[in-house]
Amino acid sequence: MSGENALNLPEDLKARALQNARQATPAEALAPLRADALAALEAAAFPGRKTEAWKYTSLYALTDGHLAARAEGAAPADLPVLSEYRLVIVNGRLDETHTALPEGVTLGRAARHLDGLTTPFAFYNGAALDDAVTLEVAANADVAAPVQVLHVAAGDAPSHCNVRLEVNLGSGSRLTLIEQYLARGPVLTNAVTAIRAADNAHLTHYRLQADGGDSLHIGTLLLQQTGVSRIDSYQLMAGNRLRRNDVRAFLDKSGAELNMHGVFVARERSHIDNQLCVEHRVPDCTSNQVYRGLAGEKGRAVLNGRIHIHPGAKGTLAELSNKNLLLNAGAEIDTKPELEIYNDDVKCAHGATVGQLDAMQQFYLQSRGISAAEAKRMLSLGFVNELIMGLPDQAVADWAQPWIAAELGERPVADGEAA
Repeated sequence: MSGENALNLPEDLKARALQNARQATPAEALAPLRADALAALEAAAFPGRKTEAWKYTSLYALTDGHLAARAEGAAPADLPVLSEYRLVIVNGRLDETHTALPEGVTLGRAARHLDGLTTPFAFYNGAALDDAVTLEVAANADVAAPVQVLHVAAGDAPSHCNVRLEVNLGSGSRLTLIEQYLARGPVLTNAVTAIRAADNAHLTHYRLQADGGDSLHIGTLLLQQTGVSRIDSYQLMAGNRLRRNDVRAFLDKSGAELNMHGVFVARERSHIDNQLCVEHRVPDCTSNQVYRGLAGEKGRAVLNGRIHIHPGAKGTLAELSNKNLLLNAGAEIDTKPELEIYNDDVKCAHGATVGQLDAMQQFYLQSRGISAAEAKRMLSLGFVNELIMGLPDQAVADWAQPWIAAELGERPVADGEAA
């Protein structure tokens, strides 16, 4: 693409998104949301090379025409089963033949206006939405088994789908939610998930992203704690052609607690960009973020973690830790922790490191008869094993262990690339 055309990329993408949104025919339940989202999309600017929040992530991959067509492929027959209760959403539409929910959780097909969305892709999600899934967890419902939501995207040519999931936890409720993304083919999944927790609610949330390498994912996760609640969030991510995750959390009632853990792996020429923002808007809330990243070959990973302490949010306790490991000299990891504090009576800390595998440890393992590739894999697993082994749900842990082992396995090195 020429320099002139590259400069026009944001305008071209916006024009395509607006055209699709205006031509869509909304279901009656989605019409008010889509009208609001379309207005926001018309006012939004698509990111370009000089947009600070997107400076490490190019949208050049979308020039293949992903926004020009809707994904229409079929879901594979061998979908993973991590719970007896699950929903399957194929190319943005609920597959009602695979719907099974426990007592205390009801299914809706509407969506609401969401404050806190910031990207034009999140606005486009609402403006061109075909279907939506809302899960209402009844007050005091203690849902013993997890609910698995499978987001399947499939297609043989560049295309896209919009996925919308909203989860509302009533007072005193408990839920384990497993979101799993499976994309096959050159499909862009444009996803928005919004979770709201009332007083004394407790959510354990998994977001598993193991899409095919030629797929693309742009997603927004909103966490809103309107009550004295607890959310434990676990995100496991493999890189693909383009992966962008925007996570925004709002702690809006004193006593709320948020724990976020993540592991992300970018191998070969894959890309991952994580943008995290935790908003402490009231006093006496707690947040803790722990992320581990690895990149190998020509993979690139990004993490921008921001903690925002609003005026009046005294007594806040907030921490962010991001440790990263480069598996070879050709990989790249960009990390930037941020603290924005408008109150003196708080305890906040952040830290970020980027390092390489310890040569002496590799030598020790090789001196014991272990191959160089296996020594490298063992040390890489040890770097993230604390988080993987700490997953509280056994079915997810059983899925995650072979997944991370495969992601950290030996990869071929192309000619001219650093080993």
